[in-house]
Amino acid sequence: MISHRTKLFLALAATALLQACSHSPDLTKVQGDVAKAQADGKKLIVDAQAALAKVSARNNVDVVDKQVDARATDANGSTATASNDAAIAKARAVAAQMLADAQYDVDKATAEAGNGVAKAQCEAQEGSAAKLCMDSAQANYDSAIAAAKSRNGAAHHPSNG
Repeated sequence: MISHRTKLFLALAATALLQACSHSPDLTKVQGDVAKAQADGKKLIVDAQAALAKVSARNNVDVVDKQVDARATDANGSTATASNDAAIAKARAVAAQMLADAQYDVDKATAEAGNGVAKAQCEAQEGSAAKLCMDSAQANYDSAIAAAKSRNGAAHHPSNG
């Protein structure tokens, strides 16, 4: 015959096992993780946007400098107009590529920010739903990065069509 203490112990053990198996996520922790991921993501994006603005401003200065140099050469009676035009075109091409790289960094930061938030939100899921959520977050991230790389590649290798 099983004693009262043994039955109580078995009941407590079974309850503890059931709670361990059906442990649901701490929603307060999940909300905190989501808020942190959002804040971290915003910082990533703002930093990348600031770098883009800096590149844009620097490129504008470089192109204008080439244009000023070309006009100064033309004003001195030089016949190097074709050379000046080529220098301006090259400065614009370099500027476009630098802008594309900085825009890629913004796109990547945006994808990373979204991925961080999505993964933090997935913490609220359990079992196969959590895995599906994480897989979906990763697929969205991979898709965003692929699109950013494609845009960046197109800027570096424009078609002549």
